[in-house]
Amino acid sequence: MVGTSIKMKLQGILESMKSFHKSTIKMKNPGKVAEMVSQIIADGKSKLQVVTDFDRTLTCTRGDACPAASPLASTCFEILDQSELMPQIYRDETTRLRDKYYPIEIDPNLTIEQKLPMAVEWYTQAHEVMLKTGLRQKDLVAMVRDSSAKLREGTDQLLERLHQMDVPVLIFSAGLGDLIHALLDQHADNHDNIKVVSNYMRFDDEGKMVGFHDELIHMYNKNENSVHSSAYFERLRGRNNVLLMGDNVGDLRMADGVENPNVTLRIGFLNDYSEERLAKFLDMFDIVLVDDQTMDVGNDIVTQLA
Repeated sequence: MVGTSIKMKLQGILESMKSFHKSTIKMKNPGKVAEMVSQIIADGKSKLQVVTDFDRTLTCTRGDACPAASPLASTCFEILDQSELMPQIYRDETTRLRDKYYPIEIDPNLTIEQKLPMAVEWYTQAHEVMLKTGLRQKDLVAMVRDSSAKLREGTDQLLERLHQMDVPVLIFSAGLGDLIHALLDQHADNHDNIKVVSNYMRFDDEGKMVGFHDELIHMYNKNENSVHSSAYFERLRGRNNVLLMGDNVGDLRMADGVENPNVTLRIGFLNDYSEERLAKFLDMFDIVLVDDQTMDVGNDIVTQLA
């Protein structure tokens, strides 16, 4: 009977969604996914919250409207790297850091505990390099405008639907909060149901960067515990169904701190493909999207909510 029930859910829910027929979607346990999607839809919008990474989760992996053959699109830090307003020494130093630490970040054979101190080193050193550049607050909007950073196809529609439904969206990012807000302002409405937890720059009275606010946010300490003391946390009460999206196994911890979790549907964007990484993602995410530059799955699920 259980097998029949799962099959009916697959036919009645997942099979009605076009995104679940795409070759880019992978699932280790489609029956489990069908159960979770069914529960999220049945419980409706009042029980849902969205918890998501930003760089290369809400944003594209590639630029120029994300076609498969185009160059990689900018992350928050790469917006600065590629800006003519930043000195060459900054690009040289950030390239050196990326060449050293990025292979560690995507290594499927290392545990999160092994990667964590390396992540702290990377972000700490990147922030120190940034402080030496004389970065001006007034230049941030132009830097974002002139960059290749772009939201995934359909992300603006997803954020608009979630706003209309009054579903809270928590964006956790190890990037730069000032640039995230600038990008959302330029490519989507920066709605009041969205809270961004990230690294925010601190500027002096003349608009020159002099440091960062609060503690360092890196890819392995992003989680909902960080908003428990904020007024925003009240909006999350009773919303124990979670749509979680990320592009790194460290993003799986973003839902840590959700009160009385019921269903947590984990969607992983596998942007740097290898057989080893796919196997790891399939073990840890419920849905894996391989080089998929759209937000089709999220939109398909959210449009079913009442």
